[in-house]
Amino acid sequence: MSERLWTRTEFLRAALGAVGALAVVRVTEGAEGPVVRIAASRGVVSAPIWNVANHAAKYGLSTQMSVLFTYADQQRAAQTRQTELATTGINNPAIMADQEITNLRYIAGQQFAGQNLILRKGVVANTWKELEGKTIGVVPGTYVRVLFFIAAQEGGADLSKIKLASVSVGATALEALRKGDVDGFVLFAPMTDQVVVEGIGYYPPKLDIGACSLGPANGGILANTDFLANKTLAVNFMKAYVESLHEMKNEAAFVKIATQLAGIQPAVAQEAFRNLYLSEMIDARAITEAGKLGPRFGYTKADVSAKVAELIDFGPLMAATGKTRDQLTGTPEGAVKLV
Repeated sequence: MSERLWTRTEFLRAALGAVGALAVVRVTEGAEGPVVRIAASRGVVSAPIWNVANHAAKYGLSTQMSVLFTYADQQRAAQTRQTELATTGINNPAIMADQEITNLRYIAGQQFAGQNLILRKGVVANTWKELEGKTIGVVPGTYVRVLFFIAAQEGGADLSKIKLASVSVGATALEALRKGDVDGFVLFAPMTDQVVVEGIGYYPPKLDIGACSLGPANGGILANTDFLANKTLAVNFMKAYVESLHEMKNEAAFVKIATQLAGIQPAVAQEAFRNLYLSEMIDARAITEAGKLGPRFGYTKADVSAKVAELIDFGPLMAATGKTRDQLTGTPEGAVKLV
């Protein structure tokens, strides 16, 4: 029997229930050092930030996770000092600049790819133009939707001829694909990978949204300036984070954490691992380009590309890794190979 995707409510209920035991451990550890509070979802792409708990003690700190579903909620938690850090998307620095939020900085990358176009089994498209006339499900307000539009347009498709249907994250998107209400959808791990494992859909090999001019950058880590003012703590945290992320590049380690986080089957976690790349590198160019696109896609009122650079802080990452800014900027080679 195939596994169904959870609804958002089910997902959050399970997440909040499961976090209790881990939180107790981290609070206890906090008695021996500072507790770094982090806002994140329990999505598979956030495996590195959750796994910091297994490396933090080595650097004299501990972590306490706040489970929040959206990047907007996570950003707000860090901004209002409910947490020190948060996971975030590529276009969020543009939103921060547009809203004149000055106390947050993008300090590290986390995932590349891990979001893409899925087509229903039996639906064929070998070029972006061949999507014309087909119905594609998109989630309004997501960066993956932006990537899809840019990729399709650059690939020669007439966007006005692609039929769009709004879908929500979770079971409704799966059911829409299963019933044939949509020919495909644009979403992120592990939902895309669940569909592949169930045999309902597939990744069209010649239509990867990460191959567009924006690249496959997907998300990273925000910190508030109060946290960054404690340079020793910020660097020690970054050392634990980089160590955690590098551990998550091992498939077995990733699958172990991802299945616990998202409540998914190992096969789904394995499929997700094959379709994403984890790296601390910061794609500053993608963040800047996203700043230009805000007015077109409605997440900013104006082009803020000239302002986002000041919201990126390479300092802790450079200090933790011993690498230069140039070495830590761009798209890692492993992510390029995925697209």
